[in-house]
Amino acid sequence: MLQIADVPRGLRTLDALVKEAPVEVLAAGTVQPGHYLIVFGGQVEAVVLSFERASSTAGDLVLDSVLLADAEPRLVPAFRDGVVRPTWQGDTLGVVQSSSCPVLLAAVDAALKGAQVDLVELRVADGLGGRSLATVWGAVHDVEAAIELACSVITREEGKGRLARGAATTSIIPNADADVQRAVSLGTRFSREWRG
Repeated sequence: MLQIADVPRGLRTLDALVKEAPVEVLAAGTVQPGHYLIVFGGQVEAVVLSFERASSTAGDLVLDSVLLADAEPRLVPAFRDGVVRPTWQGDTLGVVQSSSCPVLLAAVDAALKGAQVDLVELRVADGLGGRSLATVWGAVHDVEAAIELACSVITREEGKGRLARGAATTSIIPNADADVQRAVSLGTRFSREWRG
């Protein structure tokens, strides 16, 4: 994933990365506040080559990026069609929000790989003023483990200076009320876009 500060450079970067190696663009487009976000995947070698070309093409306009060599498989459907189908095992909600889309993606990747939780929603800078949000669901101890793993990634990135302290927040809601489950199952957007 690359978050680029400029839309024209973002489109040029997209063109360069798909020409570099056979990769699949999972999502690409404008996000708030006027940035261009590119998410792509494929075989490790192709992804690494395209990532290097994209980083070089975008240059100093890369705001942030993450390369996940073996991304958690549940992330792909969340990007591809926005549909996640949780099993609703357990009664606990975990929430992670970050000002950095790539940091959130790395944190959620770690959380899903290290704990038995379901990904309920992944929103990347869409309708959130440039912030990203992920929600997970499961048993209390699993959600606690997932959030702890996400926090370790966030803390590591804060230590590297890639993320300001306090730019990411988390919450665990044990024994979540049925209304909370219903609300997150519909997505966290307050209003739905109507297209007539």
